[in-house]
Amino acid sequence: MRNGSHEELRNVLQCRVHRRVPDAPAVGRIEIPLIQRDYAQGRESDVVERIRTNFLNVLHRAVTGGERVSLDFIYGDVKNGTLRPLDGQQRLTTLFLLHWYLAFRAERINQEHGWKNFSYETRASARLFCKRLAECQPPAVEDLSAWIEDQSWYLHTWRYDPTIQSMLVMLDAMHERFRDESCLAAWERLIDAEEPAISFHLLPIEQMDGLSEDLYIQMNSRGSR
Repeated sequence: MRNGSHEELRNVLQCRVHRRVPDAPAVGRIEIPLIQRDYAQGRESDVVERIRTNFLNVLHRAVTGGERVSLDFIYGDVKNGTLRPLDGQQRLTTLFLLHWYLAFRAERINQEHGWKNFSYETRASARLFCKRLAECQPPAVEDLSAWIEDQSWYLHTWRYDPTIQSMLVMLDAMHERFRDESCLAAWERLIDAEEPAISFHLLPIEQMDGLSEDLYIQMNSRGSR
């Protein structure tokens, strides 16, 4: 950081990204790399449920008029405008799901926004699920995951994909948390270009002196045990 300041840009998730240094690369797409573990914030355990509830409470307050929130640092490799996160996959995936959820509730799915430029390299199933999800506009339903699973594009084999199942749990949790909210107002607050509700700091790997491939693997292995 130079002179204690950050240079800002809008990232593909419409949140504000604070670049670590002024010459940090711009990001137009996020791709979860093959080396990353499964999405875990939707796992069904008491510990994860508490983490999920607390995180959703923070996001909910931020987009419904409460205090704006910074999600700290996102570390990753940025090449040709694509960010492949080293650390921050869980937060980024949850933000992608939040963008989809609020866009669907606000009936803004068909608008072209950068949040759709989010993909998983980890497996073809998760990549296709994200693509199909970003294209669909559910009606008003009580059981959101059941509606998704009942769609013709939802593949039977996805029932055994831990990342997709975790995403569905998170979407149901969002549906419960935002059920009585004005999601159009929350959506507009989320994508506000000047004062977005959610932000984070981007630190490209090339600016992390001495980071080795072994450390990359070790950092990813923390949650897969």
